[in-house]
Amino acid sequence: MSPADSLQFLDRYGVVILPALAVAEQIGIPLPAVPALLAVGALAAHGRISIPLVLGAISVAALAIDFVWYELGRRRGARVLVRLCQLCQLSLEADSCLRRAESTFARYGARSMLAAKFIPGLTTVMPPLAGVFAVTRGRFALYDLAGVLLWAGTWLALGYFFSDAIVLITAKASALGRMLGLIIVTAFAGYILVKYGRRRLFLRKLRTAPVSPEALKRRLDAGDDVTIIDLRTALDVEATPYAIPGGRWLAADAIDEHEVELLRSRDVVLYCASPNDTASARVALQLKHTGISRVRPLEGGLAAWMALNLPVRAVQLPVAVADGRSRSAQPTAA
Repeated sequence: MSPADSLQFLDRYGVVILPALAVAEQIGIPLPAVPALLAVGALAAHGRISIPLVLGAISVAALAIDFVWYELGRRRGARVLVRLCQLCQLSLEADSCLRRAESTFARYGARSMLAAKFIPGLTTVMPPLAGVFAVTRGRFALYDLAGVLLWAGTWLALGYFFSDAIVLITAKASALGRMLGLIIVTAFAGYILVKYGRRRLFLRKLRTAPVSPEALKRRLDAGDDVTIIDLRTALDVEATPYAIPGGRWLAADAIDEHEVELLRSRDVVLYCASPNDTASARVALQLKHTGISRVRPLEGGLAAWMALNLPVRAVQLPVAVADGRSRSAQPTAA
């Protein structure tokens, strides 16, 4: 379909197509919602489509989907978030999705939903995150609707005010015909290859000799002095409220110079939630750069430890919510 045909298609079915694209964006499917919004904005500038009608349709569809995610988060807790963050596998760190969302929500509370739809990954995670932290339904609806209108309205407005440029670009693109499609496909394939290559290089850089769960258990049974640090996020702890006995919970970004000095003369084992979480390898690399050589990540994280039925202790992580913000405390034995 040529760009000109695409504009005609949006002219006829934009009120149906745009809500579908917005929903796809929310659940992590990389469809071109933003270009479609720009195009519809340009059509509106020429009186061919109604912006209020389009905004209304997008808002209804987006709120319906977001409320489903919100209720899942409210009823099933942090496990929903851990599953959702598997959508972030193309990021340089598989765990970055949840950590970034949790940090943003902890800092700004429900207000973070105003900007979440502009940030890949956050638009999917924020609704269930609001449910996990028990943001009231009314407050969630208010901020979510405002976020949808801000996101869609921004791109529609840009298309409206730069309609002449968009029409010119469309005409030029139509003249290119199939060549344009080949360029787009090539560029997209190149993007995927670059992302994959960067991730491989990143993981290679993080590669350091891990300690297996069995080897760590043998050292603990032998009475060796091993400092075990749990690097999971508060939501990871809530999703799996267990920890390796003798371990200490410490956020990855809380390892300051004082902590480094305490760890310098010790054997340190770092662990996170699962094999896909690179936090322990990343922190191990950072600590080695500070001169701490006796530090190793736990192979497979807590998931591998529990899969072997090795002993764990139950923990409780008090998470209070005030005005949509989370306050996490140190996990304590249940």
